[in-house]
Amino acid sequence: MLNSRCSDILKIIANSSVPITIKDIALKFKISSRSIRYDLDRIDEYLKEINLNPLVRKPNEGISIDLRQDENKRLLNLMESINSYDYVMSQKERIIYIIYKLLEKNSYLTINSLAENMFVSRGTINNDLKEVRKLLEGNNIKLQSEKSKGIKAIGDEKDLRKVVSNLMLENVADSDLIGVNFKKLFKDMDIEFIGNVIKTAEDQLESTLSDYSFNNLLIHIAIAIKRIELAKDIVMDESELKNLSKTCEFSIASAMARMLENRYDIKIPKSEIGYMTIHLLGSNVMLKEEKNDDLVYIQLISATLISEVGKRTKYNFEADEYLLEGLIQHIRPMIYRLKHGVSINNPLLDEIIYKYKEVFTLVEESLIFLEKDLNAEISKEEIGYITLHFMASLERIKNLNKIKPRVLVVCATGAGTSKFVSIKLKSIFDINIIDTVSSHDIEKIAKREPIDLIITTIPISIIGIRCILVSPFLTEKNISELSLFFSKYSQALDDIENKKEPESEESFSECFNEDDEYYNMNLESRRSVIKNILNIVDKNCIINNYSNLEKEIVTCLSSYKEIIQPSLSEIINDKYIKLNEEAENWKDAIVKGGQILKRNSCINDSYIDAMINNVEKLGSYIVILPGIAMPHARPEDGVYKIGFSIMTLKYPIKFGNLENDPVKVIITMSVIDNKSHMKALKELMKIIEQDDFIDEMNRTNSVEEVLRIFNLSR
Repeated sequence: MLNSRCSDILKIIANSSVPITIKDIALKFKISSRSIRYDLDRIDEYLKEINLNPLVRKPNEGISIDLRQDENKRLLNLMESINSYDYVMSQKERIIYIIYKLLEKNSYLTINSLAENMFVSRGTINNDLKEVRKLLEGNNIKLQSEKSKGIKAIGDEKDLRKVVSNLMLENVADSDLIGVNFKKLFKDMDIEFIGNVIKTAEDQLESTLSDYSFNNLLIHIAIAIKRIELAKDIVMDESELKNLSKTCEFSIASAMARMLENRYDIKIPKSEIGYMTIHLLGSNVMLKEEKNDDLVYIQLISATLISEVGKRTKYNFEADEYLLEGLIQHIRPMIYRLKHGVSINNPLLDEIIYKYKEVFTLVEESLIFLEKDLNAEISKEEIGYITLHFMASLERIKNLNKIKPRVLVVCATGAGTSKFVSIKLKSIFDINIIDTVSSHDIEKIAKREPIDLIITTIPISIIGIRCILVSPFLTEKNISELSLFFSKYSQALDDIENKKEPESEESFSECFNEDDEYYNMNLESRRSVIKNILNIVDKNCIINNYSNLEKEIVTCLSSYKEIIQPSLSEIINDKYIKLNEEAENWKDAIVKGGQILKRNSCINDSYIDAMINNVEKLGSYIVILPGIAMPHARPEDGVYKIGFSIMTLKYPIKFGNLENDPVKVIITMSVIDNKSHMKALKELMKIIEQDDFIDEMNRTNSVEEVLRIFNLSR
């Protein structure tokens, strides 16, 4: 049998004389198209069980069913007998149920109990067990069978949990958690309480997890509680746990654990807290902008990826400043996911591959260097998200000087939901979100700068400004309404440009000379610079005349050049190179590399201490390639100017990186901000990623040879 929603959907299809689209069904039931597709799959399973043909699905037409008159009558009679409490699982759902039940018990599980709980025959269960055995064996788990006892799963705790959570997550249906009868699996557990614990963690992180990351963590916690109750703890490497325990996410995970311990009367081991921390670190959203201990490493990866994709296309992606920032935000949590086997969902994957197949393939090829570095395969889901970053960059490059609509996002509190909506909007529309605020801050923002549209999650009305009410998850109706507004906005701009420049833009740019470097920045970049400065002033001072202040800042900035990014040859010379140094250990190696920068007035002693603290806190992530370490710290830790020193070791030293130790070459860096060093860093990466780089450095005996290898001259 089916649940009531599937029954209602089947009735609509059976009673319709024309095909019905998935979109129309989704609108009628007020759920996502994706959820409807899951329901249609269940309907097909049911039709198969009662010996009827499956649904007919035709692209661009819709869904229908091809039955004889007597078959149609029999089907409708069956539908009338279904009530909201009836539910027969599909085979996939039964497999999830069986594997979960194996995880839930220490004792054997009988076939009779499974058949009774799922309202199917023993024969059906035996067929299901063939698939269960195959699935478990593929994950290094043995399904042990004993006559008169039943079945039992034998294997590593981590593998057991992973196979269950992955199966559940494959059935995630947007905000409905999972398609299988979830409450039946966790009937003795307060799932809502676990969800509230995660929401509390979101508040502490000042961030909103994606639906998938939220569900992933919820399922992980629910399974963990069950296993802890059975005294089945998960084990984590001590050094890994030590590194995780130094993060703010670990503190938040510890607070979550205390709440769960009190509610379920259990003791959660430190390793379990470590795995909860990994889920927070590997979530889809960058957690905090100020977390930049490993920023240079992430910048290095992101810059290399941009360079690799650029080589394969005709576009200069390095000209798009937003692409680097976007990739950094995705790649950092992605690395945590890859290292710890945390999966990610990409509901847009099929559409991305279909629409952007060429770019998807180029990105996939360009990521090979990172797969080698991490010794991990990057999933198509991850590649799909990265592809979207490059496609968005292409749009920005093509529309560099196009004026974007200025959008204000509003929710009840100004945090959490509005940030989530902003991320969704930016992934769909090419717009300038000027701020995300609560309703009582609208007037203040409106006085400060012009607003073309307010997108709000609460009903509001502002005189003179169009307001569009949306769901936090942006329904198709919301997207259609917004698309219509932005289309009209763009057309209105085109009409104005064909006649004369808008008055507001003339007043904005009247202070510029067309020969100025600042003036020649695209309009959106100029507006962004002005906005950021005015925001800082507004936070710390009382502004008497906002308009005059804006004009004076514009006049001042027009005399400045863009940020200077020196090349590698402008930073490194023979004074920054030392060969065949002897070091007692990794700390001594960092000190000696840092002293080269100190002698060249790039840093002070505090910076050297900070580099050592970074490794102690975060681990040996600075060993970025086999034999190569790149120690660094924050600009505020004692940097005077940009510096790169090159030092080879007479005797290679281990930093604790199993994949890339021992280290032969130490490249120590000092950076003054997040951008000025990027040109030199890109040039450096192209050199050290060459397959023969370490061999060449091993053979070198003079500073002149090092300068040659790095394409430098005295």
